[in-house]
Amino acid sequence: MSCIKDTFMEYSIMTTNRCNLRCSYCINSSRRSHNNSKSADADKIIAHIIKDSAENSYDPVVITFYGGEPLLEQGLIEKIMSETAGLNPHYNIFTNGTLVSRDNLAILNKMNLISISIDGEKEKHDATRGKGSFDKTMRGYRSVKKDLKSSTLAFITATPKTRIFDSVMGVINEFDNVFWFLENSNRASGLDGFLKDYSAGLDGLLAFWMENLRAGRIYNLVPFQGLYDIIEQKHIYTGLPCGIGDNFQAIAIDGSVYSCEDSYHNRIGDIYSSVDIGKAREKYSFSVCGECEIKSICAGRCVIPHMNYDASKVRFYCECSKLLIGKFRRVLPEIKALVRVGIIDEHGLINHIARFTDVIP
Repeated sequence: MSCIKDTFMEYSIMTTNRCNLRCSYCINSSRRSHNNSKSADADKIIAHIIKDSAENSYDPVVITFYGGEPLLEQGLIEKIMSETAGLNPHYNIFTNGTLVSRDNLAILNKMNLISISIDGEKEKHDATRGKGSFDKTMRGYRSVKKDLKSSTLAFITATPKTRIFDSVMGVINEFDNVFWFLENSNRASGLDGFLKDYSAGLDGLLAFWMENLRAGRIYNLVPFQGLYDIIEQKHIYTGLPCGIGDNFQAIAIDGSVYSCEDSYHNRIGDIYSSVDIGKAREKYSFSVCGECEIKSICAGRCVIPHMNYDASKVRFYCECSKLLIGKFRRVLPEIKALVRVGIIDEHGLINHIARFTDVIP
């Protein structure tokens, strides 16, 4: 398979700042205190996407609904989907899942990807997202699961108390894809214990994954598949693996457009006038990366810690990335051999859903 350079554009729409949960690690919690009653301007967003995508010949167009909790604004979502249908876009939604039901099955079935925040184990999930939230999410999801036409993703947020093997294995048979992401916070306690458990957990997950690959079965564990994609250069990331670069516009409630939907650190325009995607191509040069041997793979992982946290916490994330990448590299020769002899199909191994996640946990 030849190397592919992406020509798509993902428009990530902050539909609302409102949310019906109060997750302890929510990176968007500070936005709840203001503009909670304000919704995104659907007409202006639609006009911007149609004009911008045509002027730049983006193919395909990807429209992602984000929040807050986007399903609190179902009317807005339906309007945007209806009036952009002519672009034949891929639609994604990132939801906490508590409002998923048969009442919105028609909306969900128009999605390319439904990402549901679920932290694996019920006790761990409820401890950070609220008592009863696990059952509510899974009850709604299971009520529509058999009728869903869209690909589903379990999005696990890992805190220092997370046992990653248990969390992933707890949802691996419920969802089409599983991705885990390390909580972005300046929290310093419990990190040494997490690193030890994370290392053991990655060993367990890789052993499980490889055992199934040898039998011709591919479990869609996105971090492993994303690493294959990057290391084997099956497609070119023009910026950070999360999307910052040529392929991402984060549209805020007020119509401002940024290169990152979580930090809003780099304003590249607005939906009322124009967007300069060139401003999103700034070359991030993180001091901690230096001559690090994996920087061409993880690219520094995520811009938020480098901007907001002290050096010791940034180094923690680096250690986590080194663990993951180092362990994956050790099994990569066998993966390539399994592809070469036809035991597994490389087209199935390369998971394009990875491009709509952070890729690197």
